[in-house]
Amino acid sequence: MNHPINEALKNIVDLHIWIEDVFTNPNAQDSLKKLLSSFDQNFKMITVQGHCISLAEVSTLFRENIGKKSALKITISNTIPLFEAKNHYWIQYQEHQQTPDHTQLRISTACIRVESGKCYWQYLHETLVQ
Repeated sequence: MNHPINEALKNIVDLHIWIEDVFTNPNAQDSLKKLLSSFDQNFKMITVQGHCISLAEVSTLFRENIGKKSALKITISNTIPLFEAKNHYWIQYQEHQQTPDHTQLRISTACIRVESGKCYWQYLHETLVQ
């Protein structure tokens, strides 16, 4: 059986594949469904601007931007497990976003709960790398 930390690490990559599909594909309803079902109902996120947003705001962001960034590429690297408590995993990773006219690197820390092989994002804090 796969260890839950491996499920959480894999889910970081999967989630960003779905995010890229949602932003680049106007017909990404399947990816949108997978993406939104990956968040805990009490999900909180600290954005790169320092704002704390909830699942409702994250859902709106993805729903309103389906297919609107057709050239976006997202690459995940340097995933580092930081802490484990029961079925909660704190993981740091780098997210490289690229479009033809813009490149951005973020270091993010996520708390992902794993239950019965399913991952639920509870918390995400993103920081821009200058």
